[in-house]
Amino acid sequence: MYSSVRTFFGVVAAVLLATGCATAGKAPASQHNVVTSEELVRAGDVTLYEALSKLRPAFLRSRGIIPGATTPAAPIQVYIDGMRMGETDHLRQIVAKNVQEVRFLEPQQAIARFGGNNSGGALVIILK
Repeated sequence: MYSSVRTFFGVVAAVLLATGCATAGKAPASQHNVVTSEELVRAGDVTLYEALSKLRPAFLRSRGIIPGATTPAAPIQVYIDGMRMGETDHLRQIVAKNVQEVRFLEPQQAIARFGGNNSGGALVIILK
């Protein structure tokens, strides 16, 4: 019995060690709701709208459409360094490589942070 328990723990230790070694050299996976400056620089010399269209196209899609609803979904609001700038068309005026981070807030998060006029969600942009 002692040898079977010892074998079991030996196998478990080997699996844990192999798993730790396999993931040690990998970069952390990018967050689905954040685009970093490194990703934006790799996108090239484009506007922020073009970069997001390639990197996270879901960031630019309105949320909250109810099947059969007659009213359109609320637009996504854009905040730059904490200041409300309007809707996503404003992203066409920003050079992507000048941005530190873009974070998408789901409608519930956007409403909690910025108020009721954010029912379509929000893009929170931090410039370099």
